[in-house]
Amino acid sequence: MKKFIVIIILLFLVLQIFASGFKYKIQDKIDQINISSEMKVFLISMVPIFELRGAIPIGVLSYQLPLWKVAPIAVAGNMVPIFLILLFFDFVTKLFFKVPFLKKLLEAIFARTRRKSEVIIKYEEIGLMLFVAIPLPITGAWTGSLAAYLFGFKFWKSILFIFLGVLIACVVVSFLTTLKWIGLAIALVALTIVLLKPKLFPKKKKKYS
Repeated sequence: MKKFIVIIILLFLVLQIFASGFKYKIQDKIDQINISSEMKVFLISMVPIFELRGAIPIGVLSYQLPLWKVAPIAVAGNMVPIFLILLFFDFVTKLFFKVPFLKKLLEAIFARTRRKSEVIIKYEEIGLMLFVAIPLPITGAWTGSLAAYLFGFKFWKSILFIFLGVLIACVVVSFLTTLKWIGLAIALVALTIVLLKPKLFPKKKKKYS
C-alpha cells in the first residue's frame, strides 16, 4: 500500500511538471499576441485539458489579475467550445469516419470516454455535472461534452449541467489557487484518495442467509 501511494504521488508530480511546461508554452504563445491579460485568460480557458483549471491559476498568479475578474472570464471561455462541440460534433464524426485512420482514432477516444464515465452512466445529467466539476486530468467540460454526445443527452440539458459543473470547478480551483502551495497539497491528497478509494474503502460483500 505504501509503495502504491508513493508511486501515485510521484506520478502526479511528474504530470504536474509536464503540464506546467506545456502550460507555459501555451502561455508564451498567447503572450506574444498583443491583447489584454483578461483576453489571454479567456483564450487559455478554451484550451482542452487545461480549461478553467489552468486559466484561473495563470490569471491570478502569473497575470496578477483579481480573482473576481478572472473567474467569470475563465467560466465563459471554458463554455464557448462546449457549444461548438455539441452543435457540430455529429457532423465532424461523420466526416472523420470516412477516413480509416481518423475513424480508429475517434473510436479509441470514444471507448476511453465511456470507460471513464461511470458516474455519468449511473447518475445521468447529475453525473455529468459531477464529472465536469471534479478538477482532475481525465475530467472537464471538453470530456464532459463528448460524454454527453455519446450518451445521447439533449443539447440544452447538456449545456445546463456542464455549465453547473464548470461553476463548481471554478469554486474549487479558485479556492485552491488562493491557498497556493497549501492548495496543491490539498489537491494532491484528494487525488490520492480518489485513486485509492477502492483499496481504502472496499465494498462489503453481502451476506445471504
